[in-house]
Amino acid sequence: PYLLLLHGMGANARTNWSSQVGTLSKHFNLIVPDLIYFGESTSESGDYSVDFQAMQIHEAIKRLGIKDSINVMGFSYGGLTAAMYNQIFQSNIIKLIIIDGPVKFYSGEMADSLAKVVGVKTMKNVIVPTTIEEFDGMKKAVMSRGFPATKKLKQKMLTHFFLPTKTIRDAQMDYLFQRQKIYQLYNYNLELTPTLLIWGAKDGAIPLSVGENLHKAFPNTTQLLVFPKAKHDAHFREYKKLNKAV
Repeated sequence: PYLLLLHGMGANARTNWSSQVGTLSKHFNLIVPDLIYFGESTSESGDYSVDFQAMQIHEAIKRLGIKDSINVMGFSYGGLTAAMYNQIFQSNIIKLIIIDGPVKFYSGEMADSLAKVVGVKTMKNVIVPTTIEEFDGMKKAVMSRGFPATKKLKQKMLTHFFLPTKTIRDAQMDYLFQRQKIYQLYNYNLELTPTLLIWGAKDGAIPLSVGENLHKAFPNTTQLLVFPKAKHDAHFREYKKLNKAV
């Protein structure tokens, strides 16, 4: 069966799913694209909507000649994109998996309050840090296991990885937060599609309460799997258990 993997805002597909591809490719035909404005996927449209992401992915799948129904798994921003894919193309989806996704019960106010907990002004500065202090705040919010990084290495990562994407990431997040009431109104057809919700209990970017509220809203079609020690990194920290659950 086909499984579409949709990555988060902090990485391209290859990086995001590095702990999943080897194992899951033994059980699924994987489709692992870079979303628009990530990796080598580009667009001159200026369309930053999640709807646009879902429609472009659907068009790509058609052009690959895939006519079968598919399973869809998304992490973080990719989780919202996966939900939107289910909103638009539910009849093409077998099952859905959302990992730490900002779906329905997430807001800009919630995001910025979480950023302040780790000493960062806004969630935009957590997702795309521009200073070493913001970089450290990002690590506190999303990583359950730190990695040794000198000040020089942090600056290199800011310069070469984060800063080149800042303008477009800010535009994407501004678009979502300005239209958050619209995205909160959608049910994403979750009452129709069997859905596995996976969350890190200590997630400092998209809290467990979002997953819990999704499960409460759609108790008959969703299951909630919580990893107690994980933050916004369950697909890395608990990859063996996560892969087995998938």
